[in-house]
Amino acid sequence: MTRQNLIGKLLLAAGLAVGISMGVIAGNISAAVTLPTTPSTGLKPVKAHLPVLNQDVLMPRSPAPGNPAVAMVNGVALSKEHFLNSLLRLNGLGLLEKWIQLTVLKQACVKAGLHVGNAQIDAAEQGVLNQLAAQHIPAKQRIPVLEKLLARKGESLAEFRMALARTTYMLALAKGHVHITDAEVKLAYKTNFGPKVEVRDIVVNSFDAAATVRHLIMDKHENPAVVAQQHSINTQNAANGGLEVIPLEDKALPQILLDTARELQPNVLSAAVPINGTLHLLWLVKKVPASTVPLSKVRAGLKADLLNQGELQWGQIELNRLVAQSKITIANPILNQEFAALREAYAEQAQALRNEQKAQQANAPAPAATMPQGKSAK
Repeated sequence: MTRQNLIGKLLLAAGLAVGISMGVIAGNISAAVTLPTTPSTGLKPVKAHLPVLNQDVLMPRSPAPGNPAVAMVNGVALSKEHFLNSLLRLNGLGLLEKWIQLTVLKQACVKAGLHVGNAQIDAAEQGVLNQLAAQHIPAKQRIPVLEKLLARKGESLAEFRMALARTTYMLALAKGHVHITDAEVKLAYKTNFGPKVEVRDIVVNSFDAAATVRHLIMDKHENPAVVAQQHSINTQNAANGGLEVIPLEDKALPQILLDTARELQPNVLSAAVPINGTLHLLWLVKKVPASTVPLSKVRAGLKADLLNQGELQWGQIELNRLVAQSKITIANPILNQEFAALREAYAEQAQALRNEQKAQQANAPAPAATMPQGKSAK
């Protein structure tokens, strides 16, 4: 259910969906970073059902006679060949996937006559650093601060730069294919500036777990924020006590969620709301009335945000199509086996993205974007 506008305010840097909000209190930096790896439409990354590994496949082994060792531990040799194969199983597919994505995107840009290189990627990175500068972070500290923020998301600076490169290519390919109508801007205004409900959203995966949460909050009167931290399976916001802001005019959210949020009463936990195989229990924090800011003052910003989101979505659809249709030969048998499953997932995700875009267009007053290379959503 969670979308970008439920997590927090998105600041656009250098045309990328990179959000950074920071607070500096006595040298303690609190920050949240949304990497430009996935369109800000809430679409999920490609996942594949990979082969199940034997339990001992990554366990250390001694080398065969005459073969080299990668290390010696108290006189025991560790096989270099098995070490490298284990690295491939642990991290090889992820890196290979990124390399393939960057390669097909670069090829597509060259074919389209688009000049995208290090200068554009460096400019995108500088846009992110400029956001840190706006938060009064000294120049020498910006890279270290960015590294700390990325580490909280489990990302390295090198991975972040690859993500920037991928997004830069995607946005370059998407230029001219996405068109935002005035009706869409008005709809976004209603969503972003209309009435909202701030809630504690506690997500569980069974009715037994939902009953436990209800008992803790309604019978034992425990703090809903603490209960969310301890019991919610939504790792994105559990640490924040499950805090979410639900725009009541956001038609992209499930109707059952909007109805439940609209009817929330103080000090009463909602019924369990089934969404995508999970159950959501909502606790009212406060109701936020519609903003009085006129559309005329925010029209340009809303249109820019919609265009950015649309181009990222278009670029993601095109990326999945490019990977699914490319001729890719992998010499390493380990990577070849794992990538075969991933490639099938790319084709499935490409279709899922087209279906989602078709649904979005059906709800919009006018089409938001053309399909990659003139393909229609099926």
